[in-house]
Amino acid sequence: MSLTVRDRPSPHHDPRPPGVEVDTIVLHATVLDSLEETCRHFERLETRAASHYTIDRDGAVVRHVPEDRRAWHAGPSVMPDGRQSVNDFSIGIELVNRNDGEDPYTPAQIASLVELISTIRARHPIGFIVSHAEIAVPPGRKTDPLGLNPSLLGEHETLVVGKFLALGNP
Repeated sequence: MSLTVRDRPSPHHDPRPPGVEVDTIVLHATVLDSLEETCRHFERLETRAASHYTIDRDGAVVRHVPEDRRAWHAGPSVMPDGRQSVNDFSIGIELVNRNDGEDPYTPAQIASLVELISTIRARHPIGFIVSHAEIAVPPGRKTDPLGLNPSLLGEHETLVVGKFLALGNP
């Protein structure tokens, strides 16, 4: 599979801090029902949030923010290792999903996610994959991506850290 990425730029980003290395991927669920709705949300000036990428149910991938920029996707956040301000050193990937625990992640979505993670890992020394729920502060502020099973990430599953709280683990 050859991953095609379309650009739908968002204004919600700024420079990464000097000398910061990208080593983390944060997985999100949009809570919105469509890729178009998500893109419009990230394009609105009042939103003040965007991920680097969004993956639609059909596997289509859209880039909102270049990887060398800090996208505003994680909000107040801390990694299991104690590092704060996760946006500084992470790439955010949204999956179009209602995040209700019932809306399934599609095989096409998962295939594109696995391929996108592979391409990101070719460019950055990714050592961690976390759910938004795992890093959000205060704990319980976010639940996404609810129902995403880390075993679907194939070879990348070994990078998943923490309890991946989005699966309902306490």
